[in-house]
Amino acid sequence: MSGESSEGLPIEITPADRGFRLLDQARLREGVAVRDDQHEFSWLLDAAQTARRKGKRFRLVDSGKLDVFSLEWLGRAGADLYTADDVRPDVAALARIQKAGRPTGVWTVFLQYGEIVDEGRTGSLTLEMIKELVRSGIDLHISNKDRPRDPALLVDIKAGQRAGRAEMVYYHHGRLFKELENLVEAGLWVHVSETDLDLSADQALLEDISRAGRRRGGGLVVHVEKGLPRASLEDIRRAGAYLIMNIPSGSGFSGRPLSPRAFYLDTTFLL
Repeated sequence: MSGESSEGLPIEITPADRGFRLLDQARLREGVAVRDDQHEFSWLLDAAQTARRKGKRFRLVDSGKLDVFSLEWLGRAGADLYTADDVRPDVAALARIQKAGRPTGVWTVFLQYGEIVDEGRTGSLTLEMIKELVRSGIDLHISNKDRPRDPALLVDIKAGQRAGRAEMVYYHHGRLFKELENLVEAGLWVHVSETDLDLSADQALLEDISRAGRRRGGGLVVHVEKGLPRASLEDIRRAGAYLIMNIPSGSGFSGRPLSPRAFYLDTTFLL
């Protein structure tokens, strides 16, 4: 990698330059996120330790480059791990990483892209494997964008977790339906987009789903993309929904702060 000096001459940016820049970000910024293939292990370790000393989170995005032993070290140093089934579909390894980082309070966050298959089928994680992830304290994120998801199955997975250890987050695409209330009531975070809502039909259901989140720790998260009427936003928020304003004109509308474990790395998109 190279840059340019004030005289227009090329300047070579070395791995050490990039490493020191990472340390500065870990010290000064909240929630730094970096892929594990962008720096050598020693720089990642130092950055995780630096962020932890400063009381900040350090988010490591898993590319599959590092072995389990290295990820255990990073977890002990304070690095949250963000991974997925297309990168690290090894339940036993993820449980080890989560256990290693537990004393430092780090998060292991797993995004399930693929289908959840029955026992006896190969090529994807089984339901029992997914349940074991959640039982191990690993946060599970799942979407219906590419394939349908059974709400009853998600409630079943959530029911098997150990108290207070794992979060489950579901990203819903398409029209609302009554079963989403069951998900929120079970303690899941449910994300929906305003672009999929029909207020004339969905307002009452939105408020019911929002209220359900007050009882079990999850919640409804509404991504406002084009501008719902302010009165409707107020009603949904009062019922308990969390609002993510993805429009400039919404910058003056303040909603309740959303837990950083209720989304995967960034609030601005729906997986």
